[in-house]
Amino acid sequence: MNAFQPFSERRDATLALLVGAFLILTCVSLTEVLHTSMPGNPLFWQAVASVAALGLFIPLFMWARFSFGYLVGFNFYCMIAGYIWLSYFIVGDYDHAQARWSLAASLLLLLVPLLFQARPLRPRFSLSAQTMNRLLPGLLASALLVLAWNAVYGFAFVSTAEADRLRGTLSRPTVLSYIDSWLAGALLPFAFAWFASRRRYVLAALSIILIAAFYPVLLNKTVAFAGVWLPFLFILFSLVEARRAAALSLLLPLFFGLVVVWLTEIGLPKQIYVLVYGGVNYRMLAFPAMALDRYFDFFAHHDLTHFCQIGIVRHFTGCPYQFQLGAEMEQHYHMGNLNGSLFATEGIASVGPILAPLSALVCGLILSIGNSVSAHLPTRFVATSAGVAIQVLVNVPLSASLLSNGLLLLFLLWYVTPPLSYPSPTSSAALLRARASGGEG
Repeated sequence: MNAFQPFSERRDATLALLVGAFLILTCVSLTEVLHTSMPGNPLFWQAVASVAALGLFIPLFMWARFSFGYLVGFNFYCMIAGYIWLSYFIVGDYDHAQARWSLAASLLLLLVPLLFQARPLRPRFSLSAQTMNRLLPGLLASALLVLAWNAVYGFAFVSTAEADRLRGTLSRPTVLSYIDSWLAGALLPFAFAWFASRRRYVLAALSIILIAAFYPVLLNKTVAFAGVWLPFLFILFSLVEARRAAALSLLLPLFFGLVVVWLTEIGLPKQIYVLVYGGVNYRMLAFPAMALDRYFDFFAHHDLTHFCQIGIVRHFTGCPYQFQLGAEMEQHYHMGNLNGSLFATEGIASVGPILAPLSALVCGLILSIGNSVSAHLPTRFVATSAGVAIQVLVNVPLSASLLSNGLLLLFLLWYVTPPLSYPSPTSSAALLRARASGGEG
């Protein structure tokens, strides 16, 4: 399959405008976090120029077709844009210019395979639609049993603000922790996408309810918001061309969060500000960028891990750190269990800023497998079923996403899923244009 998108001037111009608008709103949103990145700051215009330079990446998104990697790549692009802006206004004891160049090169080498490696991987076997319709209700029943198993070890009905503090207090067997993460991160989102695509809305709603039910167990903000996030993605990708939908999937929540900020200034209850701006603009968009700063700062003065944060590597080589990286970061910066994306862990922490771009290239090649195994599936289905997994990717290491949070399991499910067909927004529009021009309909 050709990974390049046929040129459409109007569509590409719209996409470029959406991405440009996102870059601008990201800077505005982060100003609410910092309160120092204002035009009066002597570094303000340097920050503007650096973020504007990221516009050089926009043609990559205009040339590429939509895929799983496209959605992942756009989320990482937004995270790096956030860091570039933040880096001019935060005080970290490391070379900020080197860090910016390292991340820009890492982003480029990551995007090349993510956007343009789109060779379909033909499955040696696939399940029939009838088999999927029998198996997935059984999955929902299994999720209920797993929730009952979790109840033996405790749960907590707390706000998302309290979740980070209490997460470590709920201990459970390792195998159960894996099952919980696989269900909430991959299996139940997949089930929701399947049922919603097949218009079995009762089972789709049950899938969403079950994902939300894992929040008191996992105390994970991504799981807490999944009940709104996955239906939002399903509707958005049903109505809008896929590449524009990818941009709007972050642009719309970001804009809504800023509206809440402005409304709070004229009397909107502070609780809504904390829920919306805190959950979207801060936690989903600003926090992963802030984590990059902390990793640059920490590993400028401490030993690199050389991938010892991965359990099997630690077993053979040992590790200079007693705890997992998230716990190490928490002890130093007191921002909760500060896990970081592949840029932070497989890059900065493992090999340092100089070699981080090569690590990003390898990570991009691994993630592009998702393009190959999902190439036969509709964009709406891929985007929705990966909705939680992508949010996990921007917050935890790639190794953890693949193994602990079920991304490999999601790849396997895509591989054996039979083709689903329904008219996408672009195909419907093309059909109408063909009929209007007298073409074959």
